[in-house]
Amino acid sequence: MDALYTGVEGLIQPPLEFTRHLAGALQSHVIGALDKPLPQQDPLSAYRYLNARRQTLVDSVKQRPLIRMQDKNYKQLATLGGEMSCVTEEVAADSGEAVVVLRGGDYLGDFVRNAVRIEEDLHLSVDPIPSKPSWKTRWGGKITTINVKRDSSGVHTVELVATSNRQHLKHILIGSTPLLPPEVQPIKMWMLPANIRTGCFITLFINLLRLFNPIASIPTNIANPGGWISPLGPDALLNLSPLQWPIQPQFVNPLLDQSRTSLIAAAWNTFHDATIDPLKDAGCTARVYTYFTDDVDNPHPELEKAVGKELANLARPQRNCLIAAFEDHSGYEGPTGTFADGIINFFATTLDDLITTTVFPVDADDDGEVDPVFRKLFMVAPKPPWAVYRDGQHSGIIESGYHQHKGPVKTAMIYGKSPRIVNDLQTFFIRYGISQIAQVVLGTELPAVEGLDNLYQGQLDNILLAGQRYSNPLRALYSGDMVYQEQIARPNGTAYTISSVLDLRLADFKKRAYRAFKTSIRNGAPYLVHYDFELDDRVGFEQDGILYVDQISAIRYEYDRQKPITYTVSVGDDTKDRDPFAQGIKALQAVYSVLSMSLGEGWLFG
Repeated sequence: MDALYTGVEGLIQPPLEFTRHLAGALQSHVIGALDKPLPQQDPLSAYRYLNARRQTLVDSVKQRPLIRMQDKNYKQLATLGGEMSCVTEEVAADSGEAVVVLRGGDYLGDFVRNAVRIEEDLHLSVDPIPSKPSWKTRWGGKITTINVKRDSSGVHTVELVATSNRQHLKHILIGSTPLLPPEVQPIKMWMLPANIRTGCFITLFINLLRLFNPIASIPTNIANPGGWISPLGPDALLNLSPLQWPIQPQFVNPLLDQSRTSLIAAAWNTFHDATIDPLKDAGCTARVYTYFTDDVDNPHPELEKAVGKELANLARPQRNCLIAAFEDHSGYEGPTGTFADGIINFFATTLDDLITTTVFPVDADDDGEVDPVFRKLFMVAPKPPWAVYRDGQHSGIIESGYHQHKGPVKTAMIYGKSPRIVNDLQTFFIRYGISQIAQVVLGTELPAVEGLDNLYQGQLDNILLAGQRYSNPLRALYSGDMVYQEQIARPNGTAYTISSVLDLRLADFKKRAYRAFKTSIRNGAPYLVHYDFELDDRVGFEQDGILYVDQISAIRYEYDRQKPITYTVSVGDDTKDRDPFAQGIKALQAVYSVLSMSLGEGWLFG
């Protein structure tokens, strides 16, 4: 009987076979090895599959990053290893910074200190997910400071401080007549009304053409021989193709661009200064990505969506370069799905800024923001974000701040100049009256009387309607007897113009009592940076039962030898400096400026 049992057991459990592949033996035990499990058929396997996938994503951002250094032409130099600490920060509306600390005896420390000319640029890139390097998640910047230190304990370190590549937008000028030299500028100001992303794309492309294309660069530097070095260099013919430029704009489909219509106006201003306010007002941001030719993803996703992957690959950059992208994270949508939504958004937002916030400001959800009326009416109001951090014991919110700013000022005042039309009318009637003295008073024309009107040269200008005051009635009622009384809105300003109304409103707005909020959130609880949201995306966070929605203003990534990899995400800021009424007035000014540049200064708009 025992022999029979032993024989049957041998048939049921075959002996070990060392020639079989291990993966084949375990294949049935791996969740999702052959296909994704369906919750309807095998709910437990589906749960295990999704949980394992989530954990894989969480672990991917805990890897040690891929830190590389590039030379002045963005060619790879070396991969950094053994760093003592690393910190990177990306800011939505400004340039971020990175700091990498190396040991003093490291060969790279000696290289950057002694083997590179001080005039030559070095660049730094940090891929937080080294198993999947991509321009979308990469931090890139220029090394601007190298600090060689020796502390009191005798430890030598080399600190590399880099500024993010967004800094380039602060060093690109928007020419008034960009394709002509500055000595010859028939157009006094560059003005482009368009949906803000499309306008930024066109403006930046034309000015990059002025800088890099040799055909355009030589005429614009006709009196600047130092500017001929680049277009006359050995690589000049390559720059005839925009795909060889060191800085390239990301393609924006003008037909499907739903960002708000705005006006880009500049006269040799920096690109950052000319576009920061229109971009912020439209809920958009400008980012400068670092692209390497071995990246898998195409840096022109809208082009890839429009013409297909194969044709879009023909427009991939042919060198390591920077990609300037203009992204819309406002949450605004529209009924058409085309560029027309930007125009609808512009008018609806302007009506809300001018009427809703002043006539019937309703804040039903008590989040400190006036609920839109016209934007809902025209179907362009933003929808709630899908990523919401709830307040609670296991919340992903690290810290949140609620701030009350008190001490408003009751009265704002402008004093300085009368409106130009007042001075002109006053001058006309005075000089006309003097010229008529001979006929009206003397009854005859005497010698030397005819030129008496030239004696008046504006001596009585800026006397009538030269000052203007505005007292906030709500503050007069509720702030009490000890309220701050007065402030000057604009020294030497022009009173009784639309600009003076705007200045008074801005002064009144800045010295108001208001609430503001700022929060920091932890990565992976439950949303992941670079997977669920990116910089400038809209997220919601709960505080004391109230749901606030704002855009991500900064993402900070850091670690050292004593601290694990940590992400800190900042949502919003604690300064509410956007006055909706002022934005509405600026929108009217933009429309009027397009119609007539000459009447915008000192007449209707001051």
